[in-house]
Amino acid sequence: MQRERLRQEPALGEGMRVTAEIHPARREEVVELGPSSTGLDLLRALHLAPDAHVLVRRDVPIPADEPLADGEQIRVVAVVSGGLGA
Repeated sequence: MQRERLRQEPALGEGMRVTAEIHPARREEVVELGPSSTGLDLLRALHLAPDAHVLVRRDVPIPADEPLADGEQIRVVAVVSGGLGA
């Protein structure tokens, strides 16, 4: 799995590091975020659209406004929809 580091400026020198496992790209990125960051902050740091991705913590989907914790591993899954129109 490919691993990259992204950085978003932490507030007041404090912050957290979150590992994002991105699917279906099968890559992993370590992101540095501010101390009270949410899933939405993670998606923004990754330059991913919130309405096109689902965040998963320990096999459970979480809302984008869910607070994250330092050291967490979050799976970011691209949502694909479609089908035949009526």
